[in-house]
Amino acid sequence: VDQAKTRRYGIVMERLTGIRRLYQKGNGQSRNYRARMNSWSYGELQRQIEYKARWEGVKVIYVPARNTSKRCSVWGYKTLESTQRQLWCPNCGTILDRDENAARNLAAGGLRFSPNGPPGEAMVEEREPENATLILKVDGGKLSQQTSDKNCQTKKT
Repeated sequence: VDQAKTRRYGIVMERLTGIRRLYQKGNGQSRNYRARMNSWSYGELQRQIEYKARWEGVKVIYVPARNTSKRCSVWGYKTLESTQRQLWCPNCGTILDRDENAARNLAAGGLRFSPNGPPGEAMVEEREPENATLILKVDGGKLSQQTSDKNCQTKKT
């Protein structure tokens, strides 16, 4: 969050819904491994990051995670697994780490949803001038009713 604030970036995360389905009985994992994975609070990590980002004024964007690790982050075509942790794009010939490719795709998805684009682009945040006139909203609660009641009483007498 500190780095995002310093560099004026937003934070892009994927929604971690349905992640516990990966660690159910019958998925080929041991009982101890499933217990460790299911005891970790995935939502708590995102909640803490979002809380601290809002506190610092950093924007948090959630992007769908579908096919982020299977699509080439350079050209957008479907990739093929060349080894355990690497992907190969048949269109451009790029070989990428699966997690790095997914992170790049998530970042690109976050830029798509960001109205301001990356810093240094043509769109710049406009600040209001220091001597701008502020118009405050007034609540016409009990105060206005009391004065109108007094006015009615003075007119009767």
